[in-house]
Parts: sequence; structure tokens; C-alpha cells
Amino acid sequence: MTTNSTAATVMRGSCSCGANTFEVKAGVGMQRFYCHCLYCQQFMGKPFTDVTFVRAKNVVINGEHATFDNPKLLPSGFAHGRGSRFGNPDKGRFAKCAPLDRGRCDDCGQPFIETIGGSAGMVFIPSANFEDQDALPPVQRHIYYRLREQDVADDLPKHHYFASSQLAIARMIGRVLRGG
Repeated sequence: MTTNSTAATVMRGSCSCGANTFEVKAGVGMQRFYCHCLYCQQFMGKPFTDVTFVRAKNVVINGEHATFDNPKLLPSGFAHGRGSRFGNPDKGRFAKCAPLDRGRCDDCGQPFIETIGGSAGMVFIPSANFEDQDALPPVQRHIYYRLREQDVADDLPKHHYFASSQLAIARMIGRVLRGG
């Protein structure tokens, strides 16, 4: 975090190689959660994602070396029946992806940033991409916990299904909108 009389305080981050960077105005509303949805598992290549999000108007993104994609379906066979009530992820109720544009670095291949709603929307950032981990807000909850690959032993609220996960995120977004 940088502070001086001529520059506003910002939180900085990047992909692991530094080819793509971002700056977030410090002190604005930010929220953080763990997501176990199949898309995050596939995008991050991990059992779940630690995500921090903020209003897009409070983020400056330099993603010139990133490719953004909005997958409509998971790769064939990825879910192994976990994303569908009927065991077929390509025809199940969780087969469609949220309209997030997911950016991955062209150089190091690391997930960089996710956006939704353009400049009026939100930016979701893998928390590990922030330089100053101690400045991040605490993790508040798990969403889509039913789709987890492994149990997580903590006392955070765990939202298992679509409706409760979406409601939890909507409430968190509401707090961000009020705070920034």
C-alpha cells in the first residue's frame, strides 16, 4: 500500500509474472468469500477460489497481456456429475456460467481478474493476486459448498445450493454498493 501527499492510497496487484496489473482505491467497499462453484474450480485449477470483489469504478486494470473469456459450458467431463442434479454437466441446471469475463495472463497463464457489468459492474480478483495480503478484508463465507472437492474446517457460513449462494453474494454486493 502506498501513501503520499500527491497520490491516493491504493492496493496493487498482478498476475504472478507482473505482465497484467491492477490498482484498487483503498478504503472503498470490498468483500471477500470462498467460491466452490465448478467454474471457479476449472478457472483456478484449485478446489475453491479465494475471491475479493469491488466496484469496477474503483479499479484500474492494465490487462493488455490477458485474454478474457466467458465460457458458456464447462469442459466436457470436468464436473463428473457434481454440477447437475441428473449427473450430466452439459445438460444440468448448473451447466451455464455466470456472465463473468474471466481474464487469464497470456504470459504466465495465471488467472488474473474477472469482471461483470462493464464500468458500472463489479471486479472479482483472486485474493492471492494482491500484493498486500494483510490489507484485504476477512473472508466472510463459502458459496456453492455442496460442489466442494474437499471439506474445509472453519467456522464460516457455508451456503450449499444455488439460491442460498446467490442470495449471500447479492447481500455482499449490496454492502459493496453502499460502501463505495
